[in-house]
Order: sequence, then C-alpha cells, then structure tokens
Amino acid sequence: MGKVVRLPKRSLNWRVIAAGMLTLYFFFSFIRLGVALYQTNLQIKSYNEQKALLEAEGNRLREQIRELNDNDYIERLAREELGLVKPGETVVITAVPGQVRPYIPPRPGQEFRD
Repeated sequence: MGKVVRLPKRSLNWRVIAAGMLTLYFFFSFIRLGVALYQTNLQIKSYNEQKALLEAEGNRLREQIRELNDNDYIERLAREELGLVKPGETVVITAVPGQVRPYIPPRPGQEFRD
C-alpha cells in the first residue's frame, strides 16, 4: 500500500489569538476615543455659542452704560420722567380727553440746572 501522509494537526496558535485580541482592543479603544472626541467637540461648540452670547450681552451693557452717562440722555430723562425744566422755560402739557394730569411745579431745589 501507499504511504499515508498525515497532515499536521491544526491548532490555534497562541500568537494568532494574542494578535486578534490586541487588534480588537485597539479597535474598541479607537472607537471609544472617537466618541469622546465627538462629545468634546460638541461641548466646545456649545461653549463657543455661550461665549458669543455673553460677549454680545457685554457689548449691549457697555453701550447702555455709555448712554446712561451721556448728559443729553440724563437731561431728556430728567425732563420726561421727573418733569424738570430749565430756568426760563415754559412748560406746555397737552391735554388728552380723559387723561388730564394737573401740573405740579417743581420745588426750587428740584429745578434743572446746567
């Protein structure tokens, strides 16, 4: 009879198993890192939007401070809200039917002065 050739037993090589496990570990590590990077970029975008809103609010408040310190604004506000007049001016109050306000002249210490 002929010679019987036996094939070597095919067993899993420990190097192949280790390489496969290492590959899986790196694959899942990169996926986890990618997810963390994506979440961090979303946070950065959110913080940049908040920063832009806060800068706009700061600019609006600075403009309001400039307006409140303006002498023309202070004079207009004193005339409209407090009813103050400059010496020598005549006060004219328009009458609206049903909404008549009596004129109460300011006391001498409340007169508007330049």
